[in-house]
Amino acid sequence: MGRRLARWALAKQYDINIAHQSPRYQAMEKVDGKITLSFAHVDGGWRPFDVPQPIGFTIAGEDKNFVTADAKILKDGRIEVWSDSVSDPVAVRYAWADNPVCNMYDRADLPLTPFRTDDWDGVTKGRE
Repeated sequence: MGRRLARWALAKQYDINIAHQSPRYQAMEKVDGKITLSFAHVDGGWRPFDVPQPIGFTIAGEDKNFVTADAKILKDGRIEVWSDSVSDPVAVRYAWADNPVCNMYDRADLPLTPFRTDDWDGVTKGRE
């Protein structure tokens, strides 16, 4: 956490050209039963941690039932997400759990911010 705050201070307060923002979800596109995701602030490309393939993605169809998804980094930096058990996907989530297993970092060693592409009500809706 200290290193990330130091990056922010160097970039914002001292005008030093250094990556300081974590990659963030930007947009999605659905093509042929897969969802392709675009991101902002990916400095130098992706560097999955520990294993070469992206992990931590889930995908759902209209039934809102999320399942573990396969993912692939495309040459242009977008990430393609799919599951054989979801033929018509409509939503993707990344690191969307209490203790997520996820591994996406950019080349500046900044982690991909958890995100969801949907705005469906959560399990706590109405329990206030």
